[in-house]
Amino acid sequence: MEDGGVDLKKAQFVVEYGNDHPSLERLAGMLNRTLVGTENPVGSVEWELCREDGYIRCQFPLGPGPQDKKKYCDRVGRVLAEYMLSDQEPSLLRSLYQTRLGLKDEVETDLLIAEAVSLLDGEPEIGEVWMGRGRERRLQKLASRFSLYLEDHERLHLDGFLRFRLSDYRAEVQEAAETAIEERLMERQYQEFMTLLKSMVEWQETRTSTVHVLHSGGHAFRLLDEEMRPLEQENPDLNGSEKRGHLEVREEEQEEESRVVSRLLAASPRQLYIHTKEPESQVIRTIIGIFGDRAAFYPDLPAH
Repeated sequence: MEDGGVDLKKAQFVVEYGNDHPSLERLAGMLNRTLVGTENPVGSVEWELCREDGYIRCQFPLGPGPQDKKKYCDRVGRVLAEYMLSDQEPSLLRSLYQTRLGLKDEVETDLLIAEAVSLLDGEPEIGEVWMGRGRERRLQKLASRFSLYLEDHERLHLDGFLRFRLSDYRAEVQEAAETAIEERLMERQYQEFMTLLKSMVEWQETRTSTVHVLHSGGHAFRLLDEEMRPLEQENPDLNGSEKRGHLEVREEEQEEESRVVSRLLAASPRQLYIHTKEPESQVIRTIIGIFGDRAAFYPDLPAH
């Protein structure tokens, strides 16, 4: 091919993906869309989609500049990375859940896949605008791997590349899959435990007419009876002592939540008044979940 007397070479890539024809067609469409609006018209790029043999062959014209091939390698590498995350990552997660973990429920599997992808995408830092940092990191990492490979190789088998050259990526996906199912099991156990506690409250006799829960923020609680007297001898540590070390804080917070709930279950009040400005905190939601209609919110702390 000549342009202005200059013999233009071509970069050729062959991307293989076995007999998964729908997946191969989706990839071909993604590769085609990358050429819209580029400096080269679509007609200057030759495409061949061979469904029978499971490959896509594409040829790009190379100009005299040494960076032309790298430019196309980067472009194709980016598309392959996008395809891997949007198409193959969910398939990899589904295979992990169904093959290794033996899940049969499709709805449950879909929920776990969504949770695993959310874990991979990461969580925003406090005060940060969420921009999908985890996904962009994976995208750039995969795009770089694909691009570097294509610079030295004309043929790329996607399944083999994922299996033998992206072991660290597969390990990251597997870790997210396992974490998602662990969190789901913990949540299920928590809900079952909450159901049991709620049933206990509904069936046991009331022992106290009224209990006031004074929540002054965080994990600082006081429990008072109907006369606004301490329900029992208060432990100074329950009021958020500042003497705790940072490493002990979370463990003590969890223990405190447990103590508050245990004391309320033991008191078994007919009516529970919760004085808090943090109704969405986990411990308050737990108390409401257990005591249901017996509990009522009051935004201000009572005078006592």
